[in-house]
Amino acid sequence: MYGPVNSNPAGIVPFAEKHLDAAAEMLAARHARHREAEPLLPAEVDFRAQVESEWSVEGASGVISPHGYLLGRPAHGWFTVGIGGHAVDGDREHARDLYAAAAQRWVDAGRTQHAIYLPSSDEPLVDAWFRLSFGASGVFAMRETASEEPFDGDVTMRPGGPDDFGTAARLEIAMHEAMEPPPSFSDIPLKSPEETEAEWREDDFSPYELFVAERDGGVVGHLLLYRRPHDLRVPAGSIDLAQASTYPDARGTGVGRALTAHGIRWAYENGYTAMTTDWRMTNLWASRFWPKRGFRTTFLRLYRSIP
Repeated sequence: MYGPVNSNPAGIVPFAEKHLDAAAEMLAARHARHREAEPLLPAEVDFRAQVESEWSVEGASGVISPHGYLLGRPAHGWFTVGIGGHAVDGDREHARDLYAAAAQRWVDAGRTQHAIYLPSSDEPLVDAWFRLSFGASGVFAMRETASEEPFDGDVTMRPGGPDDFGTAARLEIAMHEAMEPPPSFSDIPLKSPEETEAEWREDDFSPYELFVAERDGGVVGHLLLYRRPHDLRVPAGSIDLAQASTYPDARGTGVGRALTAHGIRWAYENGYTAMTTDWRMTNLWASRFWPKRGFRTTFLRLYRSIP
């Protein structure tokens, strides 16, 4: 006679508070492997806190087994597995079992747009998620700062301040408008210059550094650096390149290269050892420009819409 069929050979169970420590150990092992490929990633990480930050979001749910875990939570209309929300020990194919066990609950709750952040260096893991009909939609990247040589973009650089916020707002809108055409098809709602400027003035500006590029007496572009809180992907002593924008009639004339070189050099001279940034995979300009400036991919954001 045949024995009873094991309907869950992978030992997958719903994630609960008691599983935080086990998940943290798996995440620590994943991060150690990741740092072998990218040593610039942070060495000191509170892995339990990283997992807990995913689990503690209202509406979060997931699964865990002896060989991996998967946690998702609502974020900006999607159901997202963050950078601390997933790890697999051993065969990366197990990621597909974890998703199969977790995703039905998400879909039943009406969450049909799923995203996940994965270490880009773990090619078998990325491949497993590609075979779940996920595609690459975004990039986290980083590079060392350095004493960059100035790039002659026929511009003058200076620090920006509150008097530049109106111009900065228009440049931010221009950046979002540039992502509306194909193949990006961005659906980010555009705000008016007045609304955007009000946000610039209402935010605490102390974590930011703004630089503007001028040509013939007028601003043609800007670069915004941000002292991002440290986490699994953001090392201590780093600064984030949060925004870069050039007016359309000045694009392709060296403004972006001049601003980037200036920002990297400023960060180096002010004691920041690393710079992080991110971009959309479908933003053709960004996905070609930033790797040429020395930024290396660290995490991929993968996305799937059901159906």
